[in-house]
Amino acid sequence: MAVSSVRSGRASRSDGDATVRHIVAQAGALFAERGYADTTSKAICEAAGVNMAAVNYHFGSRDGLYLVLLKEVHREVMSLDFVRQIGHSAAPPSDKLYLLIEGLLRATYDAKSWHIRLWARELLAPSPLLSQIMEEDTLPKFEVLRDVIMELTGMQVADPQLLRSVLSVIGPVMMLLILDRRIATPIQPLYSHSVEDMARHMHTFTIAGLQAIAQQAGYPGPVA
Repeated sequence: MAVSSVRSGRASRSDGDATVRHIVAQAGALFAERGYADTTSKAICEAAGVNMAAVNYHFGSRDGLYLVLLKEVHREVMSLDFVRQIGHSAAPPSDKLYLLIEGLLRATYDAKSWHIRLWARELLAPSPLLSQIMEEDTLPKFEVLRDVIMELTGMQVADPQLLRSVLSVIGPVMMLLILDRRIATPIQPLYSHSVEDMARHMHTFTIAGLQAIAQQAGYPGPVA
């Protein structure tokens, strides 16, 4: 094969990758602003300045593109590899819990990114693709947090207190994620607090709560 042909092939792939990234960025911003139901392929192509067939050509369909966006959200906000690295580390379980809380908060406070706004919209008005994302991307992260809480408390998977405890940990973060910081609410001032201060507070509060729940459930020994 001629050198010029090789270079041409590389340039073509590079241009294609750049186009995909550009469409993803433009589509992410549009879906975050309008939601799944009100964002059309036509609007995405117009915003990206590409041919009307580009979405189908690169992603198969609008749903194919939206699935790519939802997976991009999970990679950008807190990748599964990062979560598993924390969960499988040799750190004390209390430290693992702090790192998970801080990581979630840090991503939630990133208002400049379309990723958080898109995920908030998806949770409030679920698309047909949410169940797939929950199974493939959310559930594995949930299981890591669950296992860390099991380490902390001695609870077993079948204990009803365990699921309630996981919800108690992620609930406050979910509220911060879903609420629009631009709208005046009683908790709006919290967005001016540092991630570190918020993480320390939530970690202290969570540890105390888990300690009390573990004792009530009859588990021996303090939370680690």
